[in-house]
Amino acid sequence: MEHATPDPTLDLIAEGLARPDAYPDDPSAAGGVQVVQTHISYVFLTGERVYKLRKPVDLGFLDFSSAAARNADCEREVTLNRRLAPDVYLGVAPVRVQGGRIRIGPLADAPEPAGPDDETPEHCVVMRRLPDGSDALSRLHDGTLAVEQLDAVAERVAAFHQANRLATPAPFEPADWLERITRPVADNFASLAEAPRGEIDPALLKRARDAAHRFERDHCGRFERRRREGRAVDGHGDLHLDHVWFEPGSEAPLLIDCIEFSERLRRIDAASDVAFLAMDLAYREHPGWGARFLRRYARASDDFELYSVVDYFSAYRAGVRAKVAALTAGEPEVPDAQRRGARESAGRHLELAADALQQRGTGALLLVAGVVGSGKSTLAELAADALDGVVVASDRVRKRLAGLAPGERGGAELYTQDRIADVYAALLERAAPVVESGRVAILDATWARAAQREAAQRWAEARSATLAVLEARCGKDETLARLVRRSREGTDPSDAGPELYAQSAASFEPVRQARHAAIHTDAPDWRRSAPQRIRELLVS
Repeated sequence: MEHATPDPTLDLIAEGLARPDAYPDDPSAAGGVQVVQTHISYVFLTGERVYKLRKPVDLGFLDFSSAAARNADCEREVTLNRRLAPDVYLGVAPVRVQGGRIRIGPLADAPEPAGPDDETPEHCVVMRRLPDGSDALSRLHDGTLAVEQLDAVAERVAAFHQANRLATPAPFEPADWLERITRPVADNFASLAEAPRGEIDPALLKRARDAAHRFERDHCGRFERRRREGRAVDGHGDLHLDHVWFEPGSEAPLLIDCIEFSERLRRIDAASDVAFLAMDLAYREHPGWGARFLRRYARASDDFELYSVVDYFSAYRAGVRAKVAALTAGEPEVPDAQRRGARESAGRHLELAADALQQRGTGALLLVAGVVGSGKSTLAELAADALDGVVVASDRVRKRLAGLAPGERGGAELYTQDRIADVYAALLERAAPVVESGRVAILDATWARAAQREAAQRWAEARSATLAVLEARCGKDETLARLVRRSREGTDPSDAGPELYAQSAASFEPVRQARHAAIHTDAPDWRRSAPQRIRELLVS
């Protein structure tokens, strides 16, 4: 429960920081200072900067009741957030009381030490102010957010997680790791159960809680497996659309406001980090974009195992938002319209939490086959958008197994019969958690041999999963032209150039699977007609 320590000095500081003359090193303050309050901070916005002053609160999960604790958290916020937004977090600055006036002192990377009288000076976090309306949520609302920008977020987060992996295995005891995962979920449900009458549907709460408990009971071994495989990260911890920004003129995403006050809430399974953004997109009525964000992250991180647990973490993140909204809905001092909106948000988030862990049904395996240069990868991505599926590409897997980056060139040693067999086995290994989660795994490879497709058919049948083959076809002249362009650009993960076309075309054996469709990727407007054919292929 929130407890605020009376502090007339901080009240005086907050009042003084609302005045433009409190910012001698910030000329933009002359245009006025906007004041916003959160439950833990006063936030002061000038034309070019943001100043965040901690409140003297003790919320249980954080304790800012002393100046030393507040200052330490300011330093952590700057240090940790510079990982993902290095030029946004300018530093910390002392807040000085001089002759009854409040002044912000010079920027530094760390708070000033206590003075000779052992009094600890108060500090604030100083940020560069980002342009209004440039956050991903605002852009989504006004129609200026492109799905390709979310692809860039997926790539950025994957690189961030790789740089901030804790260890392999992660340095926790199995019981502690399980507690770290399940305790916040249980705490959310406990808080929701205590919400004022009428704010939460008890039946919906029970459905969500029971689904989470069943998952923990039946699949807790999945959490431990991911710990052993090194999927624990010192992550962001609060990755939703409000915290993703795209400045005008730049396609590089900035991710701000990570959780700095709690190591336990930040040192988490990587799947929990990305589940938050995917859930937020689903809540904003863009579930397909959320599915695409997850698959692009899985591709960039080679973490397809995340599909074994991501629905649990999506339910957890939705439960967090439901709890916060329910608390707001029950506060009598909040305006009626805001309380009604919060009540609706709590219900919708709780419904998302309950639905996330409902059985999706049997998954499916879609093989996207064809000779080199026929457009398989483009077709696979189009199929993924149509089916909310997950693409696993042989070219990327081959490079991963060889320890190469996707754009690095490989030699003939990567294409021996043994290496090819290893790649196809790795494709199915990565497909397993996707299919078992009830999703469609889309395997992008040549699948030239009937024996390869028959092995995949047996694999799917063993899992009671549907298998279909989507064959990319393209005329020789267009295919060769594509291969020439690809070789010249040198950025595609595929090593295949025009010199391999004849061999690939000659060795491709006819497809005999019952569920089979051929898409001519050199036909006019083929991208428009293909999604419906793909959907029909799997439901016929």
